[in-house]
Amino acid sequence: MSPRPARRPTQADIARLAGVSQATVSLVLNERDADVRISPSTRQRVLNVMREWGYVANPSARSLAGGHNRIIGVYTFEPVFPTTSHDFYFPFLLGMEQEAAELGYDLLLFTSAGGGRQIFRDGSTRLALADGALLLGRDPNLEEIERLRDSGYPFVYVGHREVSGAPVSYVAADYTGATQQLTERLFELGHERVAYARLGDADALPSRDREKGFRRAAARRLAGPVWTLESLSEVDGLVGEMVRGGVTGVVAEQQLLAEEILACARRRDLSVPEDLSIAVLGDSTGARGGETDWTGLVVPREHMGRQATRLLVQLLEDPETTAQSENVSCPLTPGATVGPPTEGTSRR
Repeated sequence: MSPRPARRPTQADIARLAGVSQATVSLVLNERDADVRISPSTRQRVLNVMREWGYVANPSARSLAGGHNRIIGVYTFEPVFPTTSHDFYFPFLLGMEQEAAELGYDLLLFTSAGGGRQIFRDGSTRLALADGALLLGRDPNLEEIERLRDSGYPFVYVGHREVSGAPVSYVAADYTGATQQLTERLFELGHERVAYARLGDADALPSRDREKGFRRAAARRLAGPVWTLESLSEVDGLVGEMVRGGVTGVVAEQQLLAEEILACARRRDLSVPEDLSIAVLGDSTGARGGETDWTGLVVPREHMGRQATRLLVQLLEDPETTAQSENVSCPLTPGATVGPPTEGTSRR
């Protein structure tokens, strides 16, 4: 087999490797009269070579010199686009739009055609309509990210993202540093037993980053346990465990979880923050809202959108740039749910 091209493979490369003409490759890509003019075996051979060699079709490059259109794609792995300014993803998109406009780029939204969300279809990707792409999503297809990376297509993931093999470029919130600061603040206020609680997947990278910050702060302290709950129905039992274990401070990963801990504490006649301090780590998914002035961290979503856009443009304008990762600091909010523990508080 011929050696893999050092650059991104072209249609001519694919034609040579598949033993067909470049016109045949073009017909396979565009699916024009494919059943009549190309045999199924030839079509499959071309598609197999495209997949093996990471070919990414760039339709815009056929008509524009160099293929640089000053267009940035935005792709999500699940339906996340907002209907209101209160949506979790709205600030990301706002930051992307503003930064792209300032840098002289247009944004192109990809939502996937033909049913399920896929970056690649039949060996090519519609993302190639844009010069590069910003990727979003809580539950991405890692195999597609790896394939996109191996194809040489420039992209930046918004959020901490690691895949097997070579690294990918991403911009993430510095959850580790902010969580460490919040946990240390609880100890400084006099809390001797501080616990960590989360809902859902403990293996998700943002969750692991937050827990890392907690463990760093608690490394030389008599910290409480790390709890992972499957549902809110377990929160009442969790609060009971905190009471019996002498935990006076809890770092809650999700605001929804913090809201339920607060409700359970009140049912036990516990005061917040006097009997139990609660710090929230910025995940507002599913939060009910209300008037509680939470102590915690703020996810710098608009800043992350701007930073990711800026990094992608850097990759586009300097193709020799290697994969990069950036962490954006998370501001802390003082709030009213963390304070010094009350001495001699009776536990119920």
